[in-house]
Amino acid sequence: MSVSLRARQAVLLVGPLVRIVPWVPAVTAAALALLALVPAVLGARAPDTQVWGLRIAAVLLGAGASFAMVDMMIPLSVTPTPRWLRQWLRFAIALGPAAGVWWGLCLLAAASMPGDGPGGATLTLPVAGLAVEAAVCGLAGVAGAAVAARSGHNRTTALAGPAIQALLLAMSLALNGGWSPWRLPLDGRWDQVHRYWSMALLVCAAVLLAANRDERSPRGF
Repeated sequence: MSVSLRARQAVLLVGPLVRIVPWVPAVTAAALALLALVPAVLGARAPDTQVWGLRIAAVLLGAGASFAMVDMMIPLSVTPTPRWLRQWLRFAIALGPAAGVWWGLCLLAAASMPGDGPGGATLTLPVAGLAVEAAVCGLAGVAGAAVAARSGHNRTTALAGPAIQALLLAMSLALNGGWSPWRLPLDGRWDQVHRYWSMALLVCAAVLLAANRDERSPRGF
């Protein structure tokens, strides 16, 4: 199948997918993400507030976007468009706005940072590291929903996304001391920990690639 034909199919599918994607979870998640940053915007002096606000926002936005990965019309429809194309379009339609909201909140958080840190040093947000964290927190939910969508097509299937997020979050919070992945920017292990965050991002991407593929294995995945 030619690339141009797939491109035309993608263009034709965008409109219908935008209409049928469940936007209520995404809009609700965006509103809650904004609320998570309110303490920082209202003048909290500790930079930790901005960091944790952005982390919570990423989890919420990923949970909201995960509902877009489930196609409840699959049992009732026949289409020549391959599944992988439909799923990646759903991914782009849901994650594009979610990423835009997070970046907007990141700019807001950066603007609300306290001016000086210990020793008079200027405090800045480590945007690159926080972006990797946000991608992992968001993609974990989306990938979980995408895996569930291979066999489920009802309203509760997408709950697999937030459920996976909740499980991974609980496991990560149980790690304390030197094992905790939730370092703060002034922590000396920030760079070291974010190497593991980058590895986690690759794992999330690999799971999403496998979940969105067309062919099913003999075991049904």
